[in-house]
Amino acid sequence: MKRINKLFLFVALFTVGCKTVATSTGQKVKAFSGTIIYDVEVEQKSDTSFEKDKKALYGNEMQLTVFKNGDLYRTYDGTGSQGYEIYFLDVDQNEIVKKYKNSDTLYVHRASVQNIQKVSDIRSKNEEVSILNYNLKEVSVTAQEASNSTHVGKYLSLKYWYTPELKVDKNKYASINDDLWGYFMKKSDGSIYLKYELDYFTYKVTYTAREILPGKFEKLKEKLSEEVPRVKN
Repeated sequence: MKRINKLFLFVALFTVGCKTVATSTGQKVKAFSGTIIYDVEVEQKSDTSFEKDKKALYGNEMQLTVFKNGDLYRTYDGTGSQGYEIYFLDVDQNEIVKKYKNSDTLYVHRASVQNIQKVSDIRSKNEEVSILNYNLKEVSVTAQEASNSTHVGKYLSLKYWYTPELKVDKNKYASINDDLWGYFMKKSDGSIYLKYELDYFTYKVTYTAREILPGKFEKLKEKLSEEVPRVKN
């Protein structure tokens, strides 16, 4: 029987249950699943026309849905015609699926491929960061994008603020190297970020959680169907 695309069966995958995960100290806590809504702020540090397009690329709001099987689904609002629309991490297939607003084509690549390489740790300034009544911890690194024959990887810094009270099963992401996700999962002991910053030095993007909706799942759209044209790399 042809494998049924799980994108259309997400309801069956997320049956009622109370899965728990263990913290680094062995304490059992309920695994988070649901949607977190983030405000997106883009700070331009360059006046070039190329960098001005970054606000249209990232938009002003991002919703991150964490499904009970570990899949991650991000949608973007406020982006321009060529901006981000969808990012989907399929844990079982070890794939990243991306879609931009100006095209129906889905861009797919292996989630185990490391698109960003960590360079070094950034020493925390021990500043208190509190969001939605959670006091956050921080993991920060300098990194470089992967280079190829036509692109020299840019340097950037990544800062990941999290609360130990919002955890997922970090073991599901041990082989997920896209955007250093597996690394941050390991360093935060499986904690989801409530603030996240990408600083490319010519521009900076900051995601700040505005609302947490446990148990609320964004419906996966038909435009992610396997019938839609896909480009794999």
